[in-house]
Amino acid sequence: MKITERIHIDRAPEDVWAVVSDPSTHTEWRPGLVEFRQVSDGPLAVGSHIREKIRWRGREIELDDYVTALEPQRRLGVRGGWKAADFELDFLLEPSQGGTEASFDWSFLPKTFVMRLVTPLLGRTLRGATKDELAGLKSYVENTPR
Repeated sequence: MKITERIHIDRAPEDVWAVVSDPSTHTEWRPGLVEFRQVSDGPLAVGSHIREKIRWRGREIELDDYVTALEPQRRLGVRGGWKAADFELDFLLEPSQGGTEASFDWSFLPKTFVMRLVTPLLGRTLRGATKDELAGLKSYVENTPR
């Protein structure tokens, strides 16, 4: 399943990038996120390992993510997952109308038989969660002093 959602943020791409590329901010703007931390050493880079814990449908799921693309102030690519499914995400920033057009373009890749069966039913839920994350990012960036 492929999901693409966009939102306009009334701040410059470098302001949005500062939030997206800082793992310590993610729990502030991503609903349902319990933990998000870089477990590899050094600055965020292609190959960096991130561990995230999400609360979804009353359960906590731990995901291992890896940065696959890093173009400062423009693009962050991540691949991750857990035993039931993987995902691939491209987070893109484009200057637009005095601010930034931010988009999440991601694929949900079920791995288990049960997850393959229920994936078509999850479309609305996953799209809603994606919209909620973008709305949270917009609010956080626009309301954080520069």
